[in-house]
Amino acid sequence: MAVNKGIKEDVKKKTNKELSKEETIIRYGFLTLAVIVGLCIIYFVIASIIPNNYIKVGNNKIVEEEFMYQTNMQYNVFVNYYQDYIANLGFDLSTQEGISAFMKTAFDNQRSFGQMLLEGVVNNIQEQYIILDQIEKTGFDIDEQELEESYALQLDSLQKAADEAGYDLDDYAGLYYGTTFKAMEKVIKQTLKAQQYINYLEEQNLEAVTDERARSYYDSVDADGNLIKDDIDKVTVVTVLKRTVDDQLKPLADDVVAAAKAKAEEVFEMAKNGQDIYTLAKLYSDELNDEDSEEETETTTKPGEYTFTKNEVSITDLSDWAFQASISDIGLLETDIGFIVIKLVGRTEYEDVKDEVFRLIAGSDYELKMNEYQQMSEYEIGLYRPYQDLYLNYSIAQ
Repeated sequence: MAVNKGIKEDVKKKTNKELSKEETIIRYGFLTLAVIVGLCIIYFVIASIIPNNYIKVGNNKIVEEEFMYQTNMQYNVFVNYYQDYIANLGFDLSTQEGISAFMKTAFDNQRSFGQMLLEGVVNNIQEQYIILDQIEKTGFDIDEQELEESYALQLDSLQKAADEAGYDLDDYAGLYYGTTFKAMEKVIKQTLKAQQYINYLEEQNLEAVTDERARSYYDSVDADGNLIKDDIDKVTVVTVLKRTVDDQLKPLADDVVAAAKAKAEEVFEMAKNGQDIYTLAKLYSDELNDEDSEEETETTTKPGEYTFTKNEVSITDLSDWAFQASISDIGLLETDIGFIVIKLVGRTEYEDVKDEVFRLIAGSDYELKMNEYQQMSEYEIGLYRPYQDLYLNYSIAQ
């Protein structure tokens, strides 16, 4: 039942990018100790669909209290990741009915959100017990001082949350996580130990990566024929938008579109004649809507400037132009949202992103090794029938 994770060098990139994001988010998500609104309700909903027994990782028995704590912590991260989807469908997660409806809704016509969440929980538990077993087998020296300091920070966060809620730690653990504080303490310390070993392994993998291997990966293609570098390299452009659609992406009147085209052509000539593109953006660029205006303020330091990878932009004409252009090139594009005057002001090459490429390969090596462990019989997941049934039944409601 394990979920494969990470970027594999031999495959390069998963064909389902959304699933890849999902797995990245879920991995070790239970380190977060923030409590979201309605978490106490979550316990009763999740508890109602999880059988009152444990799963097994090899010979390790995971009791209900540990399983429930892991599930509640995963839920917190899970809901945060899918918050836009939840809002669009109108789920009210402050109620038991809203949470139950969300959990039973199909994600990909093969499994529900609840099943997807619980798959991640099982996968995390399996990975953690594999790492703990490897620590014991290899005699890895845990930094006890670091462990205690990290645990103290976690405990302080829990204590503050309990104090604010008006409960002692035991009552708080039971109400908000459906478990005992003793079970929480065990999982937190296990997680911190495991993370030390994971950091060590990834550092070892990083040191083993060669420049030749990194360059080969950077220049390679994935199973779909897409360049790996398109997910790594970034370009920086400055744009002046003269829009031809309204806030709901409906076409504007013909005379307005004609005026937008004329102004875009005028701005294009001014830019080619040497006028400052940032000044032109500030003077003439239309924002598609208020939300986009707020986003620019938060993510850019100069008017009209944007930095992105090739696969991060939905306007393919803009993306294609930017990645084919040379520094200082200026273009005029007609897109679905309007006419765009664009200038390329920066781009990365291999040397600029070399460190990131090394980290990607090191992380991939770790994931590949973990996947090997997860297939071993000594780490096999044992699921009781009621839990297996949970994976097989869900609503197709969209």
